Amino acid sequence: MSNLTHHPEQTQLADRFAAAQRGIREALEEWHRLSTVVRPRLNAAYESFFGELERQLQVTAIASSELTRRVELLTIKVARGERLTPEIIALINQVVDKEYARYHRRLREAFDMTVDDRNRAAASRIDATDDAELVNMYRSLVKKLHPDANADASEDGTYWHRVQAAYKDRNVSQLRALLSVVGAADVDDAQTASWDLDRWHREVEVLERRRDVEERKLRRLRTQEPFVHEAELEHASWRDAHMRELQSAIAEKEREIAENREHYRELTGGEVPTGTDVTKTKDEQTFEEDFMKNTYFGQR
Repeated sequence: MSNLTHHPEQTQLADRFAAAQRGIREALEEWHRLSTVVRPRLNAAYESFFGELERQLQVTAIASSELTRRVELLTIKVARGERLTPEIIALINQVVDKEYARYHRRLREAFDMTVDDRNRAAASRIDATDDAELVNMYRSLVKKLHPDANADASEDGTYWHRVQAAYKDRNVSQLRALLSVVGAADVDDAQTASWDLDRWHREVEVLERRRDVEERKLRRLRTQEPFVHEAELEHASWRDAHMRELQSAIAEKEREIAENREHYRELTGGEVPTGTDVTKTKDEQTFEEDFMKNTYFGQR
């Protein structure tokens, strides 16, 4: 064994390496607790107090934005000196219907779908690249943790369950972090015995960067909803104030809708349509592309 193995700095590096491993594990454990225990509890509490108001706010916000968009595109046409024929009005409305179709779909997922329906809809939006990465990481973790492949895997039972949960939720970020931890755990004394000081420095720096990333992600998660409201949800005074905030926001969006409905009537002489078929003929698609290129973006 070389003298470098007994270099005093190696002991310090080994301690840093072990500390980084612990830090990653602790961050993952806390992320898991927040995601699987705390989040569902807080979401249920928030929903019981504000669910209906949140639904009203989302619906009115999208309705206001969509109507503002219709008025905006119609106004651009008028500003260019063009006449708003029934055909032009209908096609402009179709443009907006298409733009906002995904927002309405997300709204249905948020409020009208069951949990299983939402999961299926979310899964259908994951692109092939993400899916390939997800599967590859899952397979790598299974090879490392499955009892049939690793006689020592029973010690990692907790990680096995977390891998299964992350894969079920299609959580690429969580699988990537788990792979980092499990990969680091595979480094044993037999391997590190051959490391010189340069190798120790490199391995420690890589692991410490991974730990820092996971800890930053955890801090960021704690600043997001619903975690920022964990203490506040216990206080009736905060709940009352938040309810008033939501009601005020809804009222403001309703005022915007009323104003834009009036603008729409002034521009078109009619009422806002409830929605049109966003499936276009080839001629309509050509018109839409020309409209967006020469009318809307041409004004900027």
